[in-house]
Amino acid sequence: MAKQRIVDTKFWDDSYIAGLSPLEKLVFLYLITNPLTNISGVYELPLKRAAFDVGLAGKELEAVFKRFEKDGKITRFNGWVGVVNFIKYQNVNSPKIKEGILKELRRAPKEVVDRVSIDYQTLSIPFDTISHLNSNSNLNLNLNSNGLPLGKLSTAEAEEIRRGKEAVARKWMGGK
Repeated sequence: MAKQRIVDTKFWDDSYIAGLSPLEKLVFLYLITNPLTNISGVYELPLKRAAFDVGLAGKELEAVFKRFEKDGKITRFNGWVGVVNFIKYQNVNSPKIKEGILKELRRAPKEVVDRVSIDYQTLSIPFDTISHLNSNSNLNLNLNSNGLPLGKLSTAEAEEIRRGKEAVARKWMGGK
């Protein structure tokens, strides 16, 4: 299945992007649109592949990546890259999109996931939209609380909270 990435024209108006050299703009655009990226913005990206794709020597590309890391725009670990705030620009209104993002984040190393900006509150999936629960119930199982600082939790902590909420939902649904 082909992936598509739509780049908002506001990309070019962003003050950070406007301050980059033409080469750095190309690399940043590559990071958000290359064939290896996914809906979470956290993916495996061998330096050799990226250098080939953008037509740079590995040392040149490494220097650009280091600048982006220093500026807090990306994070890297063992051949993985995470684009900070990537999820912020995804349409997370669909439970399937949210599930896709969470699936990709679970595959990625914790060292990358914990350093990209993820609003777990936005990604939480209301229980009444999960297909395996009884959709005829009048019980409001949307346990997402604005009081929980889920965006500040690590992936493991957010996953633990999700499992706990699902257990409570199963109990209230009669053990289904």
